[in-house]
Amino acid sequence: MWNQLRAGAILRASWLLAFYLVGVAWLTWPLAGSLSSVLPCPTGMFMHDIYYSTWALAHESHALLTAPWRIADANIYHPTPSALFYGPAGLGALPLFAPVFLATGNPTLAINVTFLVGLALTGAAMHVVVRRWTGSDLAGVVGAATLLANQWVIWAFVPTAPHWAALELLPLIAFVAAAPFPSMRAALRLLPLLVLQCLTDLVYVAPAVLGPLGVLAAIRILRRGTRAAGVRLATVLALTLPALLPVYRGYLGVRAANPNLSTQTWWVVTENTFPAPLPDRFLGGNYPLVLTPVAMALVGVGALVALGRRRAGAAAPVPGGWAHGALWAVVGAVLSLPALVTVAGAFYRTPLGYLAMWADPYRTIRVSSRLGVAGLLGLGILSGVAFGEIASLIATRLRRPAAARVGRGALAAVVLALVYHAYASNYRPFLRSGPMPAAYPLCAAPTVPAALLPPLRASREPLLEVPLAPTGLVGNYHAAAMYHSIAHWRPLLNGYSSYWPTDFPQRMADAARLPDPVALDRLVETTGLAMVWLHAASLPPAARAAWFAPPGDGAHRLQLVARSGTELLYAVVPATPSPG
Repeated sequence: MWNQLRAGAILRASWLLAFYLVGVAWLTWPLAGSLSSVLPCPTGMFMHDIYYSTWALAHESHALLTAPWRIADANIYHPTPSALFYGPAGLGALPLFAPVFLATGNPTLAINVTFLVGLALTGAAMHVVVRRWTGSDLAGVVGAATLLANQWVIWAFVPTAPHWAALELLPLIAFVAAAPFPSMRAALRLLPLLVLQCLTDLVYVAPAVLGPLGVLAAIRILRRGTRAAGVRLATVLALTLPALLPVYRGYLGVRAANPNLSTQTWWVVTENTFPAPLPDRFLGGNYPLVLTPVAMALVGVGALVALGRRRAGAAAPVPGGWAHGALWAVVGAVLSLPALVTVAGAFYRTPLGYLAMWADPYRTIRVSSRLGVAGLLGLGILSGVAFGEIASLIATRLRRPAAARVGRGALAAVVLALVYHAYASNYRPFLRSGPMPAAYPLCAAPTVPAALLPPLRASREPLLEVPLAPTGLVGNYHAAAMYHSIAHWRPLLNGYSSYWPTDFPQRMADAARLPDPVALDRLVETTGLAMVWLHAASLPPAARAAWFAPPGDGAHRLQLVARSGTELLYAVVPATPSPG
């Protein structure tokens, strides 16, 4: 009997996941038709973040299989130690990425699976949670659609950093935490969910998860009847931090080694540089928490129906949906605001502004709107619960089961159509104009020419990819080199991340001067540079000619060892001694 029940549950879960996979594939079509060779590129020219996410997860997968003790010493920014911790590690997405990557060796396939399956799992988890609170599968679909049909999720941010698609535990955390824990043993069930979800991004996802739960714990502690449960929840939250300490320690080490780390970045001017206008911030744009007209209307009508139900003395199928949806929505909205907001022209400091003044780690939050993912979760719960209230009222009024089913189905069709319309009409492309494209934009994934692979894989000596911009600090160039490095895992002088090491700009200034012999000698001396990969097609004719000129008077020279069209691979060799 138990085996039959378990098999039935697995079958239902499989159908539910398949349903949301189809939905996510439709929203991102034709990505699902070319998973192994293309990448999402809805923002157009800016591909550095998706290259970074893919490289980070591939490095971690490779390191865990070959040398787990060296996972922090990633192959970028050579010879800098602990290079992984100059940016997000995205460890929470490894359960999605690593099996595909280790089985196929294809990072493009693995990151696309992470993106699509991660979103499908998140939608399915939201569906299950809303269904538990309402007893309605249609309400689950509405809640999941509210979360997934979001420009920030599908077009603006998550596809550029696909490790963020691994949010599938967030709805489950909200649901598990909603019921006061009767014992410490029951409360500890939440701990592994918290740790794994926080590992998706320690700077943004962790506070987005722990912030609302901290408020919930405080509310329970203030009430005598729930004080013990509040203390248990607070204890679990406190235990989460030491569980994450091994990863946090890596970031603290990088910070200690770079006293001016906040200035060592591509992102000097960020979203949090400017005050957020209210209420406009929540009414449109590429943010996770956007209060669309359909969401506000649905929640408003649902709240009125719920008020009428309570006055009539009827109970909700499972109490808590309204309260906890509101908690996550409100706390997520507050967390998503930068240090300053404007209301009718007046400036006000937000909680994040005060926290940044007193708690130094909060200064690393440069795009606070990402914390609004907690608010998006709350809005999804509220939308689903509101639909459940309205659908329940329809069933009560129509009485006949067949008519009630038709009424609920018609309501769901209208709501879902309006949710999609709100999603499409909120399209705010970066550096573009016009309506949302019919086809999801895709770009070919970076590849390594077959002729270059044997010498690249022949050793683990340091490599540099050029050309670079004059300063050597343009992210796309370095991120593409990191993506290429997945095929050979040589130490790489290139690097792109949230921050760079102190001596990185000087190394890249020398790299940008190549094939200058003085710059080459300095790079060999400071990094042990052994190979240079030149993308000659990216150079103007005059600069290209310099790579074929005599090597000059340096101690080292560049010797061509492999070529594929305009892709040239040079070995760094000692210069021939002068006669006499």
